Amino acid sequence: MPNEGKEGRKAMWAAADGELPAPEWGYTKGAESIIRKLLADARKSGVNEVLVATDPDREGEFIAWRLAELLGSLGAVRRVTFNEITKTAIAAALEEAGDVDIGLVEAAMVRRLMDRLIGFRGSRFCRSWNLASMGRVQTPTLGFVIEREREIEAFVPIPYWEVHLTADGVELRVQFDDDWRDSKGKKRSDRTGDSKNAESAYAAMEAAGSLVLTAASVEGFQKRPRPPFTTDTLLAAAGQRLSWRPARVMRLAQQLYEAGHITYMRTDSTRTSATARREVRAYIEHEWDASHLGPGVGGGGGGKGVQDAHEAIRPTRPQSREPQGLEAEQARLYSLIWARFAASQMSPSQWQRLKLAGEAGGWTATGKTEWRTFAGWEAAYAGLLKAAPPVSPLAEAAVGDTLPFDGCELVEDATKPPGRYTQHGLVAKMKAEGIGRPSTYAETIRKLLDRKYARDEKGRLYATDAGCTMWEQVAPCYGTTSDGIFSTAFTAGMEAQLDQIEGGKAAAAQAWHEFADRFGALHTAALESKKSRGTPRQLAYLRSLAQQAGEAAEPLLAGKDIEELDGEAVGALIEQLQPLTEGMDIPASEKQVGFIKRLAERAKLDEPAACALVEAESYTALTGGREGSASALINALQEHTADQPRAASPKQVGFIKRLAGRAKLDEPAACALVGAESFGALTGGREGTASALINALQTQLKKG
Repeated sequence: MPNEGKEGRKAMWAAADGELPAPEWGYTKGAESIIRKLLADARKSGVNEVLVATDPDREGEFIAWRLAELLGSLGAVRRVTFNEITKTAIAAALEEAGDVDIGLVEAAMVRRLMDRLIGFRGSRFCRSWNLASMGRVQTPTLGFVIEREREIEAFVPIPYWEVHLTADGVELRVQFDDDWRDSKGKKRSDRTGDSKNAESAYAAMEAAGSLVLTAASVEGFQKRPRPPFTTDTLLAAAGQRLSWRPARVMRLAQQLYEAGHITYMRTDSTRTSATARREVRAYIEHEWDASHLGPGVGGGGGGKGVQDAHEAIRPTRPQSREPQGLEAEQARLYSLIWARFAASQMSPSQWQRLKLAGEAGGWTATGKTEWRTFAGWEAAYAGLLKAAPPVSPLAEAAVGDTLPFDGCELVEDATKPPGRYTQHGLVAKMKAEGIGRPSTYAETIRKLLDRKYARDEKGRLYATDAGCTMWEQVAPCYGTTSDGIFSTAFTAGMEAQLDQIEGGKAAAAQAWHEFADRFGALHTAALESKKSRGTPRQLAYLRSLAQQAGEAAEPLLAGKDIEELDGEAVGALIEQLQPLTEGMDIPASEKQVGFIKRLAERAKLDEPAACALVEAESYTALTGGREGSASALINALQEHTADQPRAASPKQVGFIKRLAGRAKLDEPAACALVGAESFGALTGGREGTASALINALQTQLKKG
């Protein structure tokens, strides 16, 4: 999309009915020189055919289309796609090289146009609330976090009591008959809302010390393997088993894909190639035996809402369980991917379940325990799953046996509210509601955190005040949460329509015009609704003007509460007060003062010393505006710290550590490349030693 000049400031471009807008596409920073060099080198070498092998998804196809336009003067441009970076896959892709898929291109273009329209106009609209941005997928995803927060706030705990017994490792619970139910109406006979009832049962069990079994049965059951990973299930598994955030998982998966170890990692399909299934089945039979082979899952594409453009995520060389040369984190993720794929072709694991019931002192207690009799697919997860429990000592228990118990406990508790989302749990919610796609899951969550609409504390997502304001005050201006532009239903519907465009089942131009018309009407209504009340930014400015004007403002305000004024009244008062305050100093804004404090900290200056640079007594005495003392102090502090190196960022240091690990260099050896003593001594910025070390390590790795 255009990103500079007049075109770069547009939210949308006009287009005739039946046509998509045709903006003048712009270059990202540095891209134009790369294209020119490619063209020059290609002409010099006599190139007459171009093969474009960008990522096999919408965005990759869109880039391929643009490259075909830019490089078409060299000769024929053919599209090459592959889902794995292996010699076999690339050779096959070259044999099948074809044209750019216009359906994919149009779907990508419509998505970009929609996102730009909402992003530009919606974000400008929400700045009246001092908020950063709105987004077609970002905002409804935020809604899930906020709605969960409200569920937690509204939750009313229901108290209960339980009596637990333990016998030879089996937990049994006393059964009550008072029909206790949780907040969803689910009955739990092992709980009671009557404390005296629970105390009576506890006393009886304590006195008895044992149960007489009235029921004892063992039944077999099996656990079936799951299909190979899709993007969302990979994020869920890595989140649950490794406690990794989506961004980390996708970064590592990208590395494994680029190194040729796994197939493309942005997919919603469980389909796998017959060749890969044959290879892993041969490995399974050799490693274990034929009894570990199952019917196999993962030959089909998936269900409703699945694009099925790529295979599931699987190892490219299924017989390689532990590839050489992987870093520790890469190896852990690869092991998970390999295990999931191998397990999908294996037999169910076999288990036994023992159920017990016994009586003592007029009370009944029930319990159960399980143990595994055949590993089946779980053998592939060795080291990834908890060890299977051993056969219970009570496996041979029979009715009439006396069962002494080791302990008896009276438990008092209350029902808990629903848990806050984890990042991978939020991805699962997005998938379930049909919003977002494999390529956008991690990026959407990153935006919520970067915009400070949500925060991640110990793996759980908490709504911030800014996030609540966005969802509960700003988003409703574009329609209600059930039918507005940011509703789950509308967003899911648009995602489905993009899928139809991709498959040639819907007209791209029609979809775009319908969306643009609907958004235009809702945006106009949103602007009108904003006039009905003053925005936080307007109110803050009005309060500042009233404070400056002092007594002169009193006749204009006439005792009115500023907070209760509508948008038009606020605007009128601002116009009346501005002439009265012309030439007066306005106080520095919170953002200015916050920035000044950070600069002063870097300069190692306390408040009096920093303020002395502009002859101010304190931060509160600073004046705002372009010509104010706050602006002057910012300039002075920036000059003061211009020559002071700042520390390398955590991201830079983390990247350096990974590069050093790949180069097999310890910290002293790596830092010696730029004359630094340690990672902690590296400096940030483009000209810093951290940047220099990254370049040095990358150069060293390229040389091998």
